[in-house]
Amino acid sequence: MEDTEKLVQELIVFLQKWGLWEGTTILANKNRYAYSSDVGKTYQDLTNVEYEENVEPETYTTGITEQTDCNGKPVCRSFSNPEHILDMVYEGALYMLLAHGTYETEKSEISKEAWEYIFANTNILMDYMYEKYDCINASDLLKKILNDKFDNPEFTAWDPLVFDTWEEYQEFADGEAYITGEEELTPAYQRYGTYEEYLADMEISESLKVEDIEPVWEQMVRDAKREFIKDCSTTQNEIISLPELAGYIQSEFDKIFNRYELWYDFGFSWSLTCYRK
Repeated sequence: MEDTEKLVQELIVFLQKWGLWEGTTILANKNRYAYSSDVGKTYQDLTNVEYEENVEPETYTTGITEQTDCNGKPVCRSFSNPEHILDMVYEGALYMLLAHGTYETEKSEISKEAWEYIFANTNILMDYMYEKYDCINASDLLKKILNDKFDNPEFTAWDPLVFDTWEEYQEFADGEAYITGEEELTPAYQRYGTYEEYLADMEISESLKVEDIEPVWEQMVRDAKREFIKDCSTTQNEIISLPELAGYIQSEFDKIFNRYELWYDFGFSWSLTCYRK
């Protein structure tokens, strides 16, 4: 009984982690543990759990079958293990995972821990970084920085302290006019407060390496993760579909039962029941 209680709590933590708890009910030890949208409903420090004692499991696991009685009416029955070690009924995201082998859930229901796995094993973060920064790694960021310093089409590298005349610079730049429409581009050094700042930044930029950019990129990644998760937490009912993770998540789900030397079988497409190994 104590082990079953631990199993229930572990299952709830797992389901909440992956956004699979909504629409789920667990029946064990003659108790009912069900999803509640009310965060004030708690059980053993777990939020969003409605707890009820002294319930009859078959009240929840009984459904209509394809059989009919002598009057042609559908027969209702429960396919649960009569021992009722642990039963589950579910809809929503967990139903899609177990019945259809796909993973899709509301973004706002996924925990930060699960997001870390998603970021590491899908292209979601890479796509977000590319959309936000036009970069997918530190090497890209370095190229972007250097292009901005030395090859920005909105500015000219002409420096009157280096080249006496515009024409002299044009000869150096292989005849590039550096003119947009009728207007000459702004010299790059004018982007800085002082000419000394310009020279110092150019000198630093010329010696930049990917290793120098790594800490900056890592901070950008951390910031992007926080922003992405924060945005997801405010977009209620927005669904994310990641079928490529379904196999991994279901295998982790199965491992929980294995640790307690149990296996489960499906009753209906919306229910499962446990047996001892």
